[in-house]
Amino acid sequence: MSQNINMFPQGLALGEAFYNREQERKKLASCFLNNEHMVVVAPRRYGKSSLIKQVLAEIKIPGKRIDLLPATNTLFVNKAIKSCFIELLNQISPIAKQAKLKLIDFIRNLHPKLTLSMFGQKLEVSSTQPPEESIIDLLVGLNAAAKKVNQQIVICLDEFQQVGLLKDHHSIEAAIRHAVESSTHITYVFSGSSRHLLYQMFSTKSRPLYHLCDLMELERIKPNVYRSVLLERAKKKWKRFDDESVIEEIISLTKCHPYYVNALCRQLWKLQDAPARNVAQNCWFDYIETQSNWIKDDLAKLTPNQRNILAALAYQPIQEPYGNEFSEKVKMGASSIKKSLSILLKDDFVYKDKDGKYKVLDPAIETYLHKISYFDFLE
Repeated sequence: MSQNINMFPQGLALGEAFYNREQERKKLASCFLNNEHMVVVAPRRYGKSSLIKQVLAEIKIPGKRIDLLPATNTLFVNKAIKSCFIELLNQISPIAKQAKLKLIDFIRNLHPKLTLSMFGQKLEVSSTQPPEESIIDLLVGLNAAAKKVNQQIVICLDEFQQVGLLKDHHSIEAAIRHAVESSTHITYVFSGSSRHLLYQMFSTKSRPLYHLCDLMELERIKPNVYRSVLLERAKKKWKRFDDESVIEEIISLTKCHPYYVNALCRQLWKLQDAPARNVAQNCWFDYIETQSNWIKDDLAKLTPNQRNILAALAYQPIQEPYGNEFSEKVKMGASSIKKSLSILLKDDFVYKDKDGKYKVLDPAIETYLHKISYFDFLE
């Protein structure tokens, strides 16, 4: 049973559990091997971390993810980068103590100290410099060490938009730019879920990171890919499986959102017998019920006008949100719609697809809004 569940993991999807993203994998692999830095943007739970980790495993080079979501000040960022520095330096260092000592000589200004404990050799570094200058020393020193052993490495700064919200973000961004521009053996990936904030950081001329990297924006996996993969896995699980309407129902309910495809399939693949279409529906509705508390909390943070528009889009995506038809439906003027919709887009409650339609981004929220009365919701 655990083998089947792992094909639809709740966390990172790696190995056999990872599929598709062929073009993105090739592009990232090329960037990692050729020291080309990248900004990877996608809503949360689209599989950014899985993609990056999968590529690192495929091309077999060391890498480290730094989670900046909890970052509240410069000291947190400095500490996180120091921890990354030590871990990666240990990965690329020779095992022999004398050889390691020669390598860490490249970071003499960080006062390296190598001690021996029951767990093996332990490296410690310290700096009397201000946090911003310490960040530069750490990243430039790590690049020097990687160059010495001729090893490409990757640092992924995840949820990087949080840095842009810090009081002294300009000095941190400037320090990181300095390190990135002088890098020869470290490839940097700046990933995040807030498109609005990341675009500001990398597209505003007055910001230190202006035009530093190429941009990759992850889209949802195509329905035909899911059809093929889910059908293959269904036949493997239940031996005989010929009800493809179940696959279509999974795709329809989850809207091809990677996290929710896995969430629904993880439950269905636990069943002893192949599920019928109504079983998939009931399983999805039961799952939404378990998620209702956080959905209510998210909706409660919106203004009445924002909730009004979100509820209307949950019932019917639309291309012309400022026209008379939609204005009449939500009982709002065009200027009010524009103001509320811009915030919903910025905060990733709504997105605009390639056909120009405005849609609810999270299928769990969309289903929840479908299940309650539209007019009761507006009251």
